[in-house]
Amino acid sequence: MILVDRLKIAAHLDRLRILGLCAHADLTVRELAEILDLRRQRVARHVRMLARADFVCGNGQRPWSSYHLNAGGKDGGLVQSLVDLLPHDDGYHRRDLERLEAVQDAWSNGTAA
Repeated sequence: MILVDRLKIAAHLDRLRILGLCAHADLTVRELAEILDLRRQRVARHVRMLARADFVCGNGQRPWSSYHLNAGGKDGGLVQSLVDLLPHDDGYHRRDLERLEAVQDAWSNGTAA
């Protein structure tokens, strides 16, 4: 996949939010949907696109594969550069990380939905 196509895939708010979260934790589609407050089908479609572009990779344990940032890919760190460019003071990014922390706390306490 050429660079322009890969950048087009990344150039979507929801996919950038997924990349931001996957840079911090291994997350399933269900977990991403919960944190982002989006429908699972929509998140699954975005994750498939990101995986095809080699931005994220899964652990392969279907049906509950978790995904993480593929920062060590063959592209010289393109995905890590994109994540580094995310504005940390952006409302979406800050809220997503706060929700990730809250959900992780709930999981560790056994109170997740």
